[in-house]
Amino acid sequence: MPPEETKQSLTQGADQTPDEDYRLLVENQTDLLVKIDPEGRFSFVSPSYCRAFGKSRDELLGRSFMPLVHEDDRAETAAAITKLSRPPHHTYVEQRALTVWGWRWLGWSDTAVLDAEGRVTAIIGVGRDVTERKAAEAALADATRRLELAVEGGDIGIYTGSISPPEVTVDARYLAKLGYGVGEIQVDLQSWRQMLHPDDRDRVLTLAEQVTNGDLDRFDAEYRMRHRDGHWVWIQDRSRVYERDADGKAMRVAGTHIDITRRKVAELKLEYLVDHDELTGLLNRRGVWQSIQRIHARGRRSGLACCLAILDLDHFKLVNDAYGHGVGDEVLKSVSETLRREVRQADWLGRWGGEEFVIALPETSEVQARNGLERIRESVSAQPIEVKGQQIRVTLSIGFATCQPEEKDPRDVLARADMALYHAKNSGRNRVCYDGHDSGVYAVSMAVLVQSALQTARILPAFQPIVELHDRRVVAEESLARIVAADGRVLAASSFIDIAEQLGLLHRIDSMLLSATAARLKTSKASGATPLLDFVHLSGDLVRHPDILQTLARELDRVSKAANGAPPLVLTLSERQITAETEQIARALAPLLDLGCKIAVSDYGGDASSFRFLIHLPVSFIQLDVNLIRLAGESARARSILAAIQHSAKDLGITTIAKQVEDEATLQRLVELGVDWGSGYLFGRPSEPS
Repeated sequence: MPPEETKQSLTQGADQTPDEDYRLLVENQTDLLVKIDPEGRFSFVSPSYCRAFGKSRDELLGRSFMPLVHEDDRAETAAAITKLSRPPHHTYVEQRALTVWGWRWLGWSDTAVLDAEGRVTAIIGVGRDVTERKAAEAALADATRRLELAVEGGDIGIYTGSISPPEVTVDARYLAKLGYGVGEIQVDLQSWRQMLHPDDRDRVLTLAEQVTNGDLDRFDAEYRMRHRDGHWVWIQDRSRVYERDADGKAMRVAGTHIDITRRKVAELKLEYLVDHDELTGLLNRRGVWQSIQRIHARGRRSGLACCLAILDLDHFKLVNDAYGHGVGDEVLKSVSETLRREVRQADWLGRWGGEEFVIALPETSEVQARNGLERIRESVSAQPIEVKGQQIRVTLSIGFATCQPEEKDPRDVLARADMALYHAKNSGRNRVCYDGHDSGVYAVSMAVLVQSALQTARILPAFQPIVELHDRRVVAEESLARIVAADGRVLAASSFIDIAEQLGLLHRIDSMLLSATAARLKTSKASGATPLLDFVHLSGDLVRHPDILQTLARELDRVSKAANGAPPLVLTLSERQITAETEQIARALAPLLDLGCKIAVSDYGGDASSFRFLIHLPVSFIQLDVNLIRLAGESARARSILAAIQHSAKDLGITTIAKQVEDEATLQRLVELGVDWGSGYLFGRPSEPS
């Protein structure tokens, strides 16, 4: 285009002088230049426009520009053209156009050319390719939208803050996590500090100070903040400093708040359950063992002894059997609360497993430990536990041992405490026993006493009457072993049986007791009196010595022949013993059973009760477990179990015997249940040994 035409085309209606600069400006401009008439037809196009669209000037002049615009952008372009008729007669519009490079985004800055009367006579447009910017903006918008969705979906609160001046800006989600609406509270550094949980405050503020001073670039912490209604909300707070001063001090920070209360509560519960028992809330086996190790290590450093105690609920299986495991759990929780109240603040208490507990007593002597453990035992036994309308009494057996600083492994101390617990159980339960130097001396002295009694025949029987419950008529008696010491003291079997068993002397005690009983029967026969049935307890040790039983059988055979009848002897064995060794017992007792001796089973209905052995042994009597009888006075379920045992025994022709009957209420209950015989202080104490 000649320079004059170019100038005239661009400045039609304007009084300007043609100049070569106009031509150079237009022809070398990379931006697109066009002039269109009020109807939207091209009246001028720059060479850059022709190159962009791949068309010549002649192909474009006089034609409408709109067909080159993307159909989705035509309405917006037309609206922009219309606006040019109004001040300021300038507009900007972005549209897609089909160029030689395909669809491209073009940004057009359009200006109206007005005549003297202010009418639009032409439009001058300057266009620029903005495709890359539009793509970047679209990507940014997409990323922003995705971020907004993530923040919204993740319920993430956002905040920004500056150190100088000190100010904080938070969004609505930040406030909502703390129970506030927008404008209901002003969050600043001071109020933020005040809302921190006291246990978290020092840790969080120290971390914030490190970030502020430049020691750390990021702040990442989990802590609790007080909710509007007073409870604590766990927050995960992550932020980053994005502006620092010349000295590296933080100036501006931005971060996020996420409510992690549910996750944190679950984590803390799992962490708690690693070391704690879920039912009682006490330390579990792992937790209490770690405490024992710490106390032991501290004792080795300080040179001070500590004590370890193992506590066991007596006959707890019967509680479960009589009332159900739900009630059993309530009993465990109640006992745990009592223990928690009674132990000292420095002591460590845990559930060792089942109905066993362990107490670690740091820097404690034997005397101090015994006093404290006796107090605990008395507290548990003194107060009945009320569960679902039932009042249940339980007792504790406790064994404890001293851990000296020179001992390397606390497991050895626990083993000694366990042996002391075993001694407490076998000495009658509901007591505290100590395993230490004094118990060793006691064991040695008792061992000497037992051996001496065997050598000098000072193991003698005492006899306790057994009565028919409905009329209290004496129908039998029970032989009980006693040691008569040189100084005249009479020792009950509970004080020496454990030592005799450890020394392997039980069979000799049983043999001596049986010989004395046989002699008593022989004397009764000789005097013409009708002897009572005599119940004599046999140990497992004696059953493993069939030669002694054969010798006894020969003695009893002579008594039987003299009296022309079977010897009135009842051989009593524990249910646990019979269940474990049924066949061996049957073989060992055969010579006595052939003579007509009868068999009784003691402790029936206890922890390991079973009817199975009744099939293989000719049992004539069962002595009911004393704890089952006690529970029958408290529990309907225990009474049902006792009634079922009584019914089965009646069908089998077995006589039932209740021991330790000490009051009229118990007697009446047993009579109502149909129990046949009984013994106890209500009917008579054991006689003096003879």
